[in-house]
Amino acid sequence: MATVLLVADRHAGEPLVGPDVAERLANLGISRITLLRDLSSTAVILEGWAFDPARTDEATKAVFPAGGASLRTYHEVQYVGVSSAHQESNAQWHPTSGDSGPSS
Repeated sequence: MATVLLVADRHAGEPLVGPDVAERLANLGISRITLLRDLSSTAVILEGWAFDPARTDEATKAVFPAGGASLRTYHEVQYVGVSSAHQESNAQWHPTSGDSGPSS
């Protein structure tokens, strides 16, 4: 799944995510949009299995039409899946050669 993060300061304006923009983003292969905000900036995460990151500029212009220098784009570098396959509650540590044990 391709993921792109857009971070905009106040000068970029409010992100547009209404029905028309959602349709444009869906046509670009984006299937999920997440909005995040703090006191000084707004972040938009765009994700989609069919999304080609080469089309990020089109997606950015749809969400932040004012855009400009107040907008930063981050492209995914690495995706790491994690799981809870090892349950700590029932686990016991058994030292092996060179293992210093669990840290506390």
